[in-house]
Amino acid sequence: MRFLLLRRPSRRLPWIVTALLLLLGTGTAAYAFWASSTSSSNAAAAADTLSPGSKPAVTAAGSALTVTWAGGTTVNGRAATGYTVARYSAATGGTATPATGGCAGTVTTLTCTELSVPGGIWYYTVTPAIALWTGAESPRSNGTSSDSTAPVATVSGISPTPNAAGWNNTSPVSVTVTADDGPAGSGVASISYALDGGAQQTVSGAVANVPVSGDGTHTLTYFATDNVGNAGSAKSQTVRIDTQAPAAPAFTPPAYVNAGNVGAVPLTGTAEAGSKVTLVASDPGSAHSISATVTASGTGTWSATLDLSSLNQGTVTYSATATDAAGNTSPAKTATATKDTVAPAAAQFSSVPQYVNSAGVGSVPISGTAETGAVVTVSAMSPGSAAAVTGTATATASGWAVNLNLTSLRDGAVTYTVTVADSAGNTSAPATTTDTKDTVAPVLTITAPMYVNLSSNVAAVPVSGTTEAGTVVNVTVRNGVSQSVTKQVTATGTAWSTTMDLSTLTDGTLTYTAAATDAAGNPGTATASGITAKDMVAPTVTAVTLVNSGGTLGKVEQGDSLTIQFSEQIDATKICSNWTNSGTQTLSGNNNVTVNISTANLLTVTSTSCTLNLGSIALGSNAKYASAGALSFSGNGNASNMSSVTWDGSSILTIKLGKSGGGTSGTTTTPDAPTYTPGTGFADPAGNPLGSFALTATSRF
Repeated sequence: MRFLLLRRPSRRLPWIVTALLLLLGTGTAAYAFWASSTSSSNAAAAADTLSPGSKPAVTAAGSALTVTWAGGTTVNGRAATGYTVARYSAATGGTATPATGGCAGTVTTLTCTELSVPGGIWYYTVTPAIALWTGAESPRSNGTSSDSTAPVATVSGISPTPNAAGWNNTSPVSVTVTADDGPAGSGVASISYALDGGAQQTVSGAVANVPVSGDGTHTLTYFATDNVGNAGSAKSQTVRIDTQAPAAPAFTPPAYVNAGNVGAVPLTGTAEAGSKVTLVASDPGSAHSISATVTASGTGTWSATLDLSSLNQGTVTYSATATDAAGNTSPAKTATATKDTVAPAAAQFSSVPQYVNSAGVGSVPISGTAETGAVVTVSAMSPGSAAAVTGTATATASGWAVNLNLTSLRDGAVTYTVTVADSAGNTSAPATTTDTKDTVAPVLTITAPMYVNLSSNVAAVPVSGTTEAGTVVNVTVRNGVSQSVTKQVTATGTAWSTTMDLSTLTDGTLTYTAAATDAAGNPGTATASGITAKDMVAPTVTAVTLVNSGGTLGKVEQGDSLTIQFSEQIDATKICSNWTNSGTQTLSGNNNVTVNISTANLLTVTSTSCTLNLGSIALGSNAKYASAGALSFSGNGNASNMSSVTWDGSSILTIKLGKSGGGTSGTTTTPDAPTYTPGTGFADPAGNPLGSFALTATSRF
């Protein structure tokens, strides 16, 4: 539409224009306006039109979209003074959304940038304007994404598919990585990946197939980049490949399956760490089999127990294979053992001593028979003992034997328990037997006469004693080493007695010994106490001697002495009731001993401290008196004045004269042969009475 106004001066043009704009409106439909066609003062106007905006170009930097367009003009070349920018969510139709940010309102430049554009594909238009006059909207731009989000890459497939443990046992393995930038994204430009830390590879597009080969654990890292340069975070995928079968497991089964372990036969061994070990045990002909599966530890060890109760007796064959995490299975390892769950027969005893005595307690022999090759265990125990004594032996075709040291067991009934274990380890029922341990020697006593003398029946000397009931006593009498007499006697109850013929033994010290062995074989001995002797010789008097002390020879006076010499020791108790047969014996003291010589020249001695049984000594026929009357030497005052009687403990009796107590002695000119009459009952210690004797030697005071 064009208008032409020529009647008004040119100074009124603005009002005309204004009126036209008001008339025509300011909407987008207005595309012409009046303009002055001359510069004179006279008004002149011509019609003009504003061309539509040009199709803009849009570039994206994430959520920031930059819009660029060519400048618009009217037909007559008048430049647009501003532009409005709008965006659409579709290439056609829809409602325009005013641009924001740097593109908001009227833009006076030919480019602008809208920040933080919501995600999506956007189409932009530019509408030119001159003052209040708006031209036609431009065509819509090509769709551009406001993409600030990186694409997401995922592993969409692994071929071949790994097993449940994540392993492949073939090589190579193909890993498919797929990326998606979402419906509002700018689209996936490429996928980048690196294998095991190697160089990065980039594949255009949204799908990448990555080959992975070689045994081991591989790590694939990957990410995607969209068309606007958004790069996703790197992800990783582990690919495990193992194409090698593990080595066969190693194991050694028990040599035997016996009654004790048949329900839980232990198996241990080694295999590849973490592998599954499959065990199979079968009986002869594989009539029956048992299987189990265990997992080897991180160090490769494994253990299992198998219940082989259902297998037949005989050879058991074990087979073991190992399967690794990738499913590779090893060759089989086999081994054999023997199943024998039948217990051997109980042992039989061949020899057990009736008694265990002190001589054999350190090595008691026990023997018997059992299954050949079996191990025999013998246990011995007695009541109250702290612990049993055991021993073992291997049975042969001829039997078995052990020797037990039973020192630690208490005396009493000993119970022997024997069990038999065959080569498979099966144990028999126990066999038992008993005997008696007695290591205490029998207690013996023996009583024998102190002396065998002339008055004894030397052919029947009585000997007696006690012993353990029922024992046999051997009685031996010895004189020194070379001479002995032995006799055997059986005890009646605990007492025994017998007589011994000692005629063959010479005189001397005798040793009486009783020896006995009890029922267990323990020997016991006893020896008669005290000194015993055989003495078959009667003592005699060998000399009676008058001794002058240095005074007048032949005169009886103080200090003179008389000695009686015997052939052997005399029983001193027969001389003086207070004496013993132990060493020197003496009688002395003030007026204690009195020596008397009668007018008939008969010498006697008395004492106030004991009854002397010396007898008398006839001094001879020569007169001993200077005047009539008897002589007396009692002794008083000091020791030199006292009379005394001394026995030397062996064979000499000495009578010493003390101070004269009355009478005067004459002088003997001729020595006499004294005659001695012993006291009653004189005998030697053995009891032999003093024998007859004749004295011829002469002497004088």
